[in-house]
Amino acid sequence: MATPLTTILLLSANPRNTKALRLDEERREIETGLIERSRLRDQFRLITKVAVRPRDCQRAMLDHNPQVVHFSGHGSGEPGIALEDESGNLKLVDAAALAALFELYKDTLQCVVMNACYSEVQARAIVEHIPYAIGMSDKIKDRAAIEFAVAFYDALGAGRDVEFAYRNACVAIQMAGIPQSDIPVLHRKNVSNPPTPANPSSTVPTPPMLQSQPTSTSEPLSVFISYSHRDEDFKDELVVHLANLKRQGKIRAWQDRDIEAGAEWDAEIQQQLEAAEVILLLITPRFLASDYCFDLEMQRAVERHNEGTARVIPIIVKSCDWQGTPFSKLQVVPKDAKPITKWDDPDEAFLNVVQGIRRAVESLQAKK
Repeated sequence: MATPLTTILLLSANPRNTKALRLDEERREIETGLIERSRLRDQFRLITKVAVRPRDCQRAMLDHNPQVVHFSGHGSGEPGIALEDESGNLKLVDAAALAALFELYKDTLQCVVMNACYSEVQARAIVEHIPYAIGMSDKIKDRAAIEFAVAFYDALGAGRDVEFAYRNACVAIQMAGIPQSDIPVLHRKNVSNPPTPANPSSTVPTPPMLQSQPTSTSEPLSVFISYSHRDEDFKDELVVHLANLKRQGKIRAWQDRDIEAGAEWDAEIQQQLEAAEVILLLITPRFLASDYCFDLEMQRAVERHNEGTARVIPIIVKSCDWQGTPFSKLQVVPKDAKPITKWDDPDEAFLNVVQGIRRAVESLQAKK
């Protein structure tokens, strides 16, 4: 039987009332990699649609029934991605609408790449229905977006699967010297109960290059980061060092900066704190002085640790009088409780911290 053809649909939009992006360059480089230099070029069909409106997206999906959809353009988080209206101006399409569209093609669609700023919210909604979705967790530079896209499709064109292609694309950003390799986020569908195709006889087989190699079936652990806002620089650095654990699907890290506009922040924090399986405490004098961090978040975290419903890991960031606190009986990091700021190399300190977190995460996953 002939190898099934992989159809990749490239959609792009740059409405006239938005900042100009280098979408032509991205599209040209993808085409060069897949159609000109790929040894498997005969296994791909590349369809490009520019200046797309919502109706254009629907028509393209109907006409081409792709296995991969790639969107390039602007994103604004919860409000949606920027398509065009009939006049070429901005038309936002939210996550629910996109997820509903792609759900119609869940029998054949394998991966959606949202190469737009703040598009992770769309990826999370889309992956409820298809195996893979990639979104951006923050604002991403034009150059980084292009490096990611080109390397992703170069890997697919070489016969690699989606997960390898994603990692290859993140490395490409690093190789280009752009400090944004942690912004693209790959989401995987929970396939414990895969949907049955509505019409199995019409289902297109999954192309081999999109099939992932066997991976761990463990779900990522939810991680809550408790910190004082006056220590935000340390929290941001920790998030950077946690990127590999996140990319490997071992953790989902949450912090209060993830609270969406209009949400009740206190209720959201309490909900995330109760749901977390691992709770990280960034210990500094400011943390100990904060009534909210110490009396609410830390106290409840230690209660859950004692109940056996969460693992609490105190991270000693700065020198402070933490002995005798409710968490002082717990094993702290870095090693020997040496504050991160006392290490000659801060990266070495954060590496030691993350290694401790990794051991705890893998131990908890092994018990599931």
